[in-house]
Amino acid sequence: MKKRNIILSVLFAAVGLTSCDMEKYPYNAVEESQYMTTANDFKSARIGLYSPYRTLTSGGHILTPEFQCADFHATASYSNTYGNQYRWDFQSSDGNIEAIWGNFYTLIARSNYYIDSYQKLVNGEIPGISEADRALIDCWAGEAYFSRAFAYYNLATFFCEAYDPSTAAEVYGLPLQLTYVSNATDNSQYPGRSSLQATFEQINKDLAEAERLVNENKTVNSNTQAKYNYISQDLVTALRARIALWTKDYDTAISASTALISSNKYPLINDGEAFRAMWVTDYGTEVIWQIYTAAPDELCSTNGTMFWGQYKNGDPQVMDFIPSQSLIDLYTDGDKDIRFTSFFAPYHLALSNGSEADVYVFDKYPGNPDIYSQTIVDNHYINKPKPFRIAEQYLIAAEAYAAKNDVTNASKYLNDLCRTRIAEYVDKNYTNATILTAIQNERHKELVGEGFQLIDLKRWNLGIDRANAYQESTMVLQPGGVNTTALSKQAGDDRFVWPIPKAEYDANPQLKGQQNPGY
Repeated sequence: MKKRNIILSVLFAAVGLTSCDMEKYPYNAVEESQYMTTANDFKSARIGLYSPYRTLTSGGHILTPEFQCADFHATASYSNTYGNQYRWDFQSSDGNIEAIWGNFYTLIARSNYYIDSYQKLVNGEIPGISEADRALIDCWAGEAYFSRAFAYYNLATFFCEAYDPSTAAEVYGLPLQLTYVSNATDNSQYPGRSSLQATFEQINKDLAEAERLVNENKTVNSNTQAKYNYISQDLVTALRARIALWTKDYDTAISASTALISSNKYPLINDGEAFRAMWVTDYGTEVIWQIYTAAPDELCSTNGTMFWGQYKNGDPQVMDFIPSQSLIDLYTDGDKDIRFTSFFAPYHLALSNGSEADVYVFDKYPGNPDIYSQTIVDNHYINKPKPFRIAEQYLIAAEAYAAKNDVTNASKYLNDLCRTRIAEYVDKNYTNATILTAIQNERHKELVGEGFQLIDLKRWNLGIDRANAYQESTMVLQPGGVNTTALSKQAGDDRFVWPIPKAEYDANPQLKGQQNPGY
């Protein structure tokens, strides 16, 4: 079988200009005439930038890292979905990991195609574009730069070590594919891994271009379109804050996150019903970016099926994962915490092995009725992805201030968040010794199930210990097993960093000797 390089083989997906014309030309057969030459070409190609986000922000792209951690236990009726991650025995041939790698590189490919054509326009090689159209194309190019930065950032958090400024120049980053090459079948053209420092220099360079070009006031019709479905200046700022926290650029993390908070555009929700509605009907004032999703043809992947099972229309549900007792116990304020009442539901679980028990199930993704009422039951547990919310920005600000030993400001932002989440909350006076743990716990409670926990543990240099903390032993798979409920991994374990997929590694000679340790 001929080996194919994932990074370059996905680039063909950028060539077609609409979702129904994505495979017309392979990457190595792009004719000059297929580069964008009209304003309508650029407008159509913009659709190709947005459509991958429904995949990249839902389903396996957020659940794969979640099930590697300690928050969820496989039930005794477990189907073995995400089994390699749950057991920590995945290898470089793992399909979930290869899909995440390939899908992010597909977004990079589409971004590259747009940026390449845009540069032709900038260089005067595409005549006949009106001034008004040029202004729109500039803004859309900013969305392409944002998309490339978003994709490379996410890949770096999974496939590279945690960022340490003192070592980033010496450790491996990502293969950086920034434009088309002359012949994708020539493996001498495939990129090897850059340094981690170079990877993030490119990410920040792209983000700077996005900041310069994005203008949602020009590209979004506020009478017919929701701004939070589109890439905006605020979204660029939110990603900058997230990246800065990862790279330990705490001053930038503070300035970006607090700018969004002080804008008062995204007020925190302090009402239980309104907070729950954000997760059911997918509307909430806290959302900075929500991925456009509509039934029946523009759906994202389902998140809730892993936690509820296939929809049974009133019959007992059988799910793959239930929350660990340690996760439930993290919500020390119980029903006073609107997150607890929104994210967990009491349920009498009856399994195929005859076991029954009253447990809590994870209900952060209950399914939007406007979506599942128009689709088959297998799509019952679909909600619109919300990859950026203002709550994360409060946590970024708190953690960045704490890293600078500014406990006063760190406490302010943490208390501001908790005051809206917990009824009768009384502000706490933290110290240097207690503030970071408090931030970690609140971040855990706020963002659980959204794909953050694995990379947070990596960033904090913490291990994983499931500690047999199950709700009921008869409900979980192999209670006490060292690969199930008793799994424990030290900080720095090789599998906190995912492998370069085998298909990529085998096809690209520049990657020889550049695989991550342990694979």
